[in-house]
Amino acid sequence: MVLDRKRYLTQELANLTQMIEEHFRIALSANKIVANGLAEWLENKSPVSPDDLSKITALEEKGDEIKRQILNELASANSIIHREDLLRLVHYNDKLVDGAEIACYHLAAVADSWVPEGELKKKLTEMGRLVLSIVSTQREAVRFLSINLENSLQQAAEICKIEKQIDTVQREVLALLYECGVEIERLLHCRDFVNSLEEISNLSEDAAITIRSLSLTLNI
Repeated sequence: MVLDRKRYLTQELANLTQMIEEHFRIALSANKIVANGLAEWLENKSPVSPDDLSKITALEEKGDEIKRQILNELASANSIIHREDLLRLVHYNDKLVDGAEIACYHLAAVADSWVPEGELKKKLTEMGRLVLSIVSTQREAVRFLSINLENSLQQAAEICKIEKQIDTVQREVLALLYECGVEIERLLHCRDFVNSLEEISNLSEDAAITIRSLSLTLNI
């Protein structure tokens, strides 16, 4: 697999980056279910469907299976010198899938009847869009590890920018939520949903730091 400066990844590292990219694809699929569920709730007043809950749980199980394969590959690899960074990357991605599942169940608990309006609805929509964007950007950063390391670095920097935007929107959402007058049970579920989205963005930022480290190491 060709990299910048006409260098080559070892076959072991090439195989691992492909497996990790597949792992990230699962995380993106899980987070798309959350983003679509949020949009359906806000725009069409639709609850989260049991089918979506089943799908996201199935993705979490598939992610666990791929994670085990990656860990086995790392354990048996002979020439991998980036083992710790790759392990961290797998760990963060595993948490991304778990976070999406947790967020989806919190959303299901709050979206069965109440629908926010006005500025709260607008900010929740923005937060959902940003979280999907940060996970999509993270997948691209991983994909470019085996194609173009400079591009991978650029994507990692973009992740950190989006994370700061999500932090700002989260604070705005919570301030609006506490003033909206909804009953305490729904308020708490909505708060937990929002905090789950923010945790996903934090994990993406942590992964971006690891991706940056890998990019710089591989580019030596």
